[in-house]
Amino acid sequence: MDNKNISNRYKMLFAGILVVAAVFLAVHPCRAQIIAKENEEVKTLGVVFADGRKTEDISLFKIESDSDELFISAYDLARIFKATKYWKPGRKRLVVKIAAKKYIFTLDTRVVMIENQPVLLRMPVRYSDGFVMIPLEFIRDILAKSRVEKVDFDEKRLVLTIGAPSYNVTGIIFDESIEGTRAVLTLTDELLYHVDNEIPGLLRLKIYGGKLNTLKISATEGKGLFKRVRAEQTEYDSYLFFEVEQSASSFRVEFMGPADEDSGGRKLVIFLEKGELPEIPDADFAGRKMVEILQASAGEYRKIEVKRIIIDPGHGGPDYGRISESGVEEKQVNLEISEMLKRMLIERLGVEVVLTRRTDKLVPLDQRGEIANVQNGDIFISIHCNGWFKPEAGGFETFFLAPARNEEESHQAAHENSSIRFENPGLDPEKLDELNFILWDMVQNEFINESSKLAELIQKSLDDRVSIRNRGVRQAGFRVLRGLKMPAVLVEVAFLSNPREEKLLLDNRFRKKVCEGIVEAVRRFREKDMIVEGR
Repeated sequence: MDNKNISNRYKMLFAGILVVAAVFLAVHPCRAQIIAKENEEVKTLGVVFADGRKTEDISLFKIESDSDELFISAYDLARIFKATKYWKPGRKRLVVKIAAKKYIFTLDTRVVMIENQPVLLRMPVRYSDGFVMIPLEFIRDILAKSRVEKVDFDEKRLVLTIGAPSYNVTGIIFDESIEGTRAVLTLTDELLYHVDNEIPGLLRLKIYGGKLNTLKISATEGKGLFKRVRAEQTEYDSYLFFEVEQSASSFRVEFMGPADEDSGGRKLVIFLEKGELPEIPDADFAGRKMVEILQASAGEYRKIEVKRIIIDPGHGGPDYGRISESGVEEKQVNLEISEMLKRMLIERLGVEVVLTRRTDKLVPLDQRGEIANVQNGDIFISIHCNGWFKPEAGGFETFFLAPARNEEESHQAAHENSSIRFENPGLDPEKLDELNFILWDMVQNEFINESSKLAELIQKSLDDRVSIRNRGVRQAGFRVLRGLKMPAVLVEVAFLSNPREEKLLLDNRFRKKVCEGIVEAVRRFREKDMIVEGR
């Protein structure tokens, strides 16, 4: 073969590679390092997925010099909607199938064919630096109005929600007045919440069981005394962090009337009261914390004093609780840890401690609460060991009294409440599930915020000391916590069903770390300026 033929073959091969590369880049723009010129990238589109995918920030581009219209790459469009796509280079057409509908885009034209029906866009589809760019108006004006897939497009905040997530914290607005500034949250239900101002200049609101669109809430601009708001969503709860101005002197959080007369939702209002900045700011002014304003209608208030602690060793007598594969009984482990905790609380904090049981005997669940109330306890801590069907399950968790948010919490409450069968042998097991009356007690319990705070402190303190999994703060309808006139929690120290954790539960070094963690949490709890309704 002569050199001329070899040269022609290389030229043809190189040309073929260029064609393949052009087609690939047209439909896969995010595979390239640069999508458009640097000065064309102006904003991002926040995308929230209802199917559980992680939220994303998608690059948007300004292609037309005489227009503010934003464009999204065809690759990103197809990817976020899980669409199929096919590029026809000869006709300069891109076919995208989203759900059950087919959309045909043609370069440099404004016409989009939707199931063979033409729809006119304001801006044409472009081919920029080798990539297909779709006008954002396609999402805003066509997909958002399509019934094929639920799409919510917030043009002001540039947040796109794909699917229909079940949010119960649905929005936030700010309202400014002479007295101060209000942040009004719209909720579908009256959810439990906890608020603190431990860090100067930052107000943290935790909504138990809350579900919110983090991108939409965080993108909301602050107003007045609220500089900005940031939202976080965990597996079970929502958090809102408000950065506030130095001149905010106090705050109040309360539920107001229905958020909407038709929906029957509620409004949770956070009010910041305006104070006066000194003419010459004090050196430590920025370090001052706001004061919590308590509702005037709630009665008299007093500071919590932690002088007497009630420790409740779970189970006892014929109620063995959990039993490990090797025969270790939960009731005995609970009692031994409780006795160690009692000694440590007395020695380190100088408090009085009362055990609901000191021997291996059955103490009815309701009677344990009566003991705590008669003894005028300031804190109630119930000690338990956990268990599950699978041996790999493990970790520690702390509960407070509130409606269960998921099947796991419901199961845990049902297990602990089943101790009542030893008090009433003839009770129908199905009746054990009929404990919804606890919700009524919970609504009336003025210590719900303090209980949740104590649970959080215990979890953090244990997390600093033990090496097993932190399962977080949980809530469920535990009968033993019902009717208590004090902050109350239930600590599941570790899993007896887990062979490794069973050994730890029998190890005094591990028990000591657990008790030290609870003691430290109690110490921090009593140092806080918490105020509760007077009795």
